[in-house]
Amino acid sequence: MPLDIDVHDIAANAAKGEPAHQHVDFRWAFVLRTQHTVTLQAEEVGGYEWRSFEDAASPTVRAKLALLPRPTRS
Repeated sequence: MPLDIDVHDIAANAAKGEPAHQHVDFRWAFVLRTQHTVTLQAEEVGGYEWRSFEDAASPTVRAKLALLPRPTRS
């Protein structure tokens, strides 16, 4: 189940031949116990970074993360 779902409007983009539409972002929380390689879909993602629960950029996501059990380090 996603942690957060964000829906926002996207303006028409004539250069891409795209009409105005809504975009949906699903935000997930994962707890990783070992290091993993991340492969980005370059045309969709400008970058990523690992953050602690407290450092989540979105206040909405930060509030939802605060309700989850804290991950423990092995």
